[in-house]
Amino acid sequence: MKKKETKIATNVSSGAEKVETVEKEIKKTQNEKPTVRKEVNKKVETKAKGDAALGDSVKEKTPAKEGIDAKKLNAQTSGGKAEKESAAAKARVELALKKKEEKEKRKEERAKKRAEKQAQRKKKIAAKKAEIEKRLAQKKADAEKHAAERKRLAEKRAAEKEAAIRERAHAKANKKQANSKKKAEKSRKKANRKENGEKRESRTKGYGGWIAAVVALGVTTLALATTVTVGGIEMMNTRDTLMAANQGTMYELNGIIGHMDDDLDRVRISASSAQQSRILTDLLVQARLAEADLEKLPITVEADQNVTVYLNRTAATCERLLSKLRNGGTLSNEDMQTLESLYKTNHSIREQLEEMSSQMTDKDLMSYMKKGEGMIADALQRLEQATLEENRLTADHEKEKREGAGMGRNMPVDPSKAEGERIESSRAEELCKTYFSDYAIEEYQCVGETATRSFTAYNVQGYDKNGTMLFAEINQQDGALLRFDYYEECTAENFNLDNAERIAEEFLTHLGYQDMTVARLSGDGSTADFTFVYEEDGVLYYPDEIRIKVCRTRGVVTGFDATKYLKNHRGRDEVNAKITLETAQGKLSEKLTVETSRLAVVNTARGERAAYEFLCSYDNARYFVYLDAMTGTEIAIINVGKIE
Repeated sequence: MKKKETKIATNVSSGAEKVETVEKEIKKTQNEKPTVRKEVNKKVETKAKGDAALGDSVKEKTPAKEGIDAKKLNAQTSGGKAEKESAAAKARVELALKKKEEKEKRKEERAKKRAEKQAQRKKKIAAKKAEIEKRLAQKKADAEKHAAERKRLAEKRAAEKEAAIRERAHAKANKKQANSKKKAEKSRKKANRKENGEKRESRTKGYGGWIAAVVALGVTTLALATTVTVGGIEMMNTRDTLMAANQGTMYELNGIIGHMDDDLDRVRISASSAQQSRILTDLLVQARLAEADLEKLPITVEADQNVTVYLNRTAATCERLLSKLRNGGTLSNEDMQTLESLYKTNHSIREQLEEMSSQMTDKDLMSYMKKGEGMIADALQRLEQATLEENRLTADHEKEKREGAGMGRNMPVDPSKAEGERIESSRAEELCKTYFSDYAIEEYQCVGETATRSFTAYNVQGYDKNGTMLFAEINQQDGALLRFDYYEECTAENFNLDNAERIAEEFLTHLGYQDMTVARLSGDGSTADFTFVYEEDGVLYYPDEIRIKVCRTRGVVTGFDATKYLKNHRGRDEVNAKITLETAQGKLSEKLTVETSRLAVVNTARGERAAYEFLCSYDNARYFVYLDAMTGTEIAIINVGKIE
């Protein structure tokens, strides 16, 4: 029997072709009116439903009854495109889902790690905060402890000072009482001797005895009259000389206080460092002279202690501010307030002294010298009241004491430096002529002394033909130049830094210093400040330091300070380092770039220590870093400024 062929409808197509037909119909109707578009969409939907029904009937009839492979037939009619696209779409969906899952997983992992890091950071911050709070608490406790200790020591010193003053007053009173008793006893014995002599004379019998008594009495009376006359004349001369000396000292003190008043008036409004240095130097000298004059006057310790304290504090303030200016600093608002306070007190002292000097008579002076009372005593009492409030310890004065800025006149001298004879002030003036032979100073004059813990020096000053002052301190032990300031105005940069360094080196050579190396350099443009240190066998000894200031306008040395060198320079043992330079450098921070390195000896709170010095750079700045040559521990870091 002939196999029956099944005719397949011509409108049967793949699902993809149907979708394309539908899309074409939709696109075709997008630009038509809404009603037309609706009709077309309806026709398309009807056609699609008919095709789908026809396709289902074909699928039901052909494969089941005739045994025709539907997949093969579909592949032959549409090329298998629908199935391929369906499989590809499915694969893409699965891939997208997989990627999304992986992305979510990575996101969760990152969030987890971020949370862990944040927790660790918070933990570190909390630990660091706790450590800081602990250090602050310890620091506060130490500060309170130190403050209590300082207060205790201050109270102890005040008590000791008060006890010493009281003891001196008692000793003086006892001495005066003893002298009075001694004089009374002497008068009594003399009266007894006279009475006994008269009794013996009255008992003498005869004419010869009477003549002898008369002759003896006449001779005694003549001798006594002569003695009284000569003694009276000498006593009057001595009294007149003493009164004249005291009057002269009083007038001199009045003039010095007036000079101090003028200096304080000018320095409190000055804005020039050079001018401030000149005025403060003169003020320092005047304060020392005023203190010396005050000691010459017949005034008790109790009567002038406040004025003396004021003069000492004025001199200490001048020395502190001069040191600050000498090191390139400027006076702060706090410094200017201190000068303003000193000026007000000094002005009050000046008014009291001028009033006393204008009204003082010989009778007033004699009354004070004999009994310690009268107009002069009242004036001194007013001076004490004027300085009492100023001498109360303020926070600023406590700071001065902590920093050791004030160098008191009576501070002890180092015993090792006090041996041997001292040079005369005239010798100090002659030495200045040698030290400053190129400065054309017309005349030098010794104007006072300065005593520190290490040195006692003559203060010598001189002026050049332009009136510029040079102030120098000469060691009384050996005549060495300790320091000096030449108050020359420097405004232009006529000499470069290399020439300025050469000028400083030549000045050191002129003074006899050898093996000195420049370790630091700073300046404000018109001046250059050099720090020279002693060098031996490639090792720098920073305790043996000399500071020199060069004026780049005139090319001369205007500042010099060799006190550290003269105090510390001595023969030393060879420096032995336990670790190598490479080992020490390996302990530096990785952020630093080492430019130079060398072995040095530095001063620390524990004394002199051998250290490796590294000049490093980081973040456009340079630093000196010092590591202990024995242990490699960090000693100090010094920022030396930006890299130009």
